[in-house]
Amino acid sequence: MDSAVLMVLAGCRSPLMGWHISLIISLWKRSLLRQMLSDKLSMNSKNSLKKSPKVVIIGAGIAGVGAAGKLVKQRFTDVQIIEASCQPGGRIRSSLFGKSVVDEGAQYIHGASMKNPIFQLAKEHGLLEQAHNKSGTEWAVFTNTHKQLDLDFTEQIRNLATSILKRAHLLAQEKGYTQAKSIADIFLGEVKILLAQWRGDHVDQRRQKLGVLSMFMKWQCVHLATNGLGEVSVHEYEEYKNIEGDDRNSQGLFPSLLQKLLDDIPRDKLLLEKPVKQILWNGNFESENGSHYPVRVVCEDGEHILADHVIVTISLGCLKANSQSLFWPRLPEQYLHAIQNMGFGTMNKIYLEYEAPFWGENVDIIGLVWEDESPLSGQKPNLVEWWRRVPAFYVFRPTERYGHVLVATISGKEAEFVESLSPEEVASDFTKLLRQFTGRPSLPMPKNVFVTKWFSDPYIRGSYSHISVNSTGDMIDALVEPLPQTTEGTSSPKLQLLFAGEATHRSYHSTTHGALLSGWREADRLIDHYSTK
Repeated sequence: MDSAVLMVLAGCRSPLMGWHISLIISLWKRSLLRQMLSDKLSMNSKNSLKKSPKVVIIGAGIAGVGAAGKLVKQRFTDVQIIEASCQPGGRIRSSLFGKSVVDEGAQYIHGASMKNPIFQLAKEHGLLEQAHNKSGTEWAVFTNTHKQLDLDFTEQIRNLATSILKRAHLLAQEKGYTQAKSIADIFLGEVKILLAQWRGDHVDQRRQKLGVLSMFMKWQCVHLATNGLGEVSVHEYEEYKNIEGDDRNSQGLFPSLLQKLLDDIPRDKLLLEKPVKQILWNGNFESENGSHYPVRVVCEDGEHILADHVIVTISLGCLKANSQSLFWPRLPEQYLHAIQNMGFGTMNKIYLEYEAPFWGENVDIIGLVWEDESPLSGQKPNLVEWWRRVPAFYVFRPTERYGHVLVATISGKEAEFVESLSPEEVASDFTKLLRQFTGRPSLPMPKNVFVTKWFSDPYIRGSYSHISVNSTGDMIDALVEPLPQTTEGTSSPKLQLLFAGEATHRSYHSTTHGALLSGWREADRLIDHYSTK
């Protein structure tokens, strides 16, 4: 009954009519109340449907935790993270060493500005004071013949090498290198041109220049977590996008930030030590209460977890090792092709603690140049002399917090091999190396050694991704498409399998901000799906 009718009836003076009016109004109010209650129940039912889908997230790295946090904030009430290891974090991990805690994995904010979500969150949670220690730039560069090279000289050669890498994909086009596939193809071609220009140099100087270039190549291999630049696509630096801002050395920040993100997620929504054996999808699995779900996650302990949606944040290294058996039905061929061909390698850190420093007070980096090495001789694995793969040692600061600590970085097969060595073997080999380069036979042994072991971790199997010579950025985009694929005439529930993790971000692969953004991306996909349903 509309308000106009009520106003007309209310204007009638007859007592009988007044009684009828009261009855009509009373009945109308009851009807209105019932309708409002019905609408509310219907609305609650719709809201319940929107908020109650069961989402299982495999992996409690920053991608998985980020996805869960966003879903929980959007009132998805049935979100479960299952993590294979005994602690959350994935490749964010820290360990006690020396006087403090050191980062085994993620350490740098790549692009310390408000355009970086990691930087934004760190600022929001008051964690940036942990990132005040920028990576130093004061070099001391030694050769294997215990010469200390002039810093202007080494800087000039390193700038040449950096320029080549930054322009690699353009050089491939400009010079008509249509057959060039790897960064090494371009880099070595340019080195040959430089070598011709250096023909008039003294032989020792020419060797030192080539040695610096070789050191730089090893450094880039560490940066890319690869065995050699011959494995990396010439389009790697074209696909990867830098965020404005410096690379901020942020020891200890990432574990603290991860904990802040975990604080938004109810504790019972995280299950640890829960490795996944198989993911069965595109099915119709019935739960104990009679509900039906399209996905069943089978854990190694025998437990089965049913889900409407599963966000897979497993590392690319782990996917490479297990993708054939992990999913049933098997993933479509283009997904398997992308997983197997995208680049993923190992970079390890080796921490050394000394009673007292043997390096200069202002030295931040100790560079190692082998005068008998040249980029043109290639980068073949050399496990017998594995230490040759280390381009530099970094001084940890502030000393008051960490003590007298150096950290070496190493990549490739040598990085995998060093995981098998004892701390005593590493200490002995590094001591011989540093005595040779500094020309100080009495240089002390480190009192403590710690080696990260990312390759032998069965739930990681390496460090991070890159665009390999066998892959493209398009493959990353292909892997990001949810399953089952949407085709006309199919009635399968949508968005059963979604993929996140640093290797699924085309522009920011290999980074924590890429991993976090990928988790948010898949959370948003589900949020949008239910908000428009």
